Amino acid sequence: MSRQDDAQDLIAARNLRDTARETLRRDLDTLRAELSYRPIAGRVRDRAVRQASSAAQTVTDLAVDNRAAIGLTAAALAGWLFRKRLGALAQGVSGWLVKALARD
Repeated sequence: MSRQDDAQDLIAARNLRDTARETLRRDLDTLRAELSYRPIAGRVRDRAVRQASSAAQTVTDLAVDNRAAIGLTAAALAGWLFRKRLGALAQGVSGWLVKALARD
């Protein structure tokens, strides 16, 4: 390669560098302007709220579509939580039934 080719390559590389630098400066200016208009914290908060809202809508849709399964699950959970009281109630009722049937 000759010195003239090297000089042309160097000029082309500098032009590319300058173009890239200007593009980067414009992008940074645009970013600064957007961040001054709407800070990152507000953007993150809005995105989190949108995602939470979307998740809540999905849960609501699933609940509406599966009411029986949710009801049975809630009944099973309540039965397990109150198993001792329900057992005592069942024993009391069965004792009352046995006494009532023994009289007849």
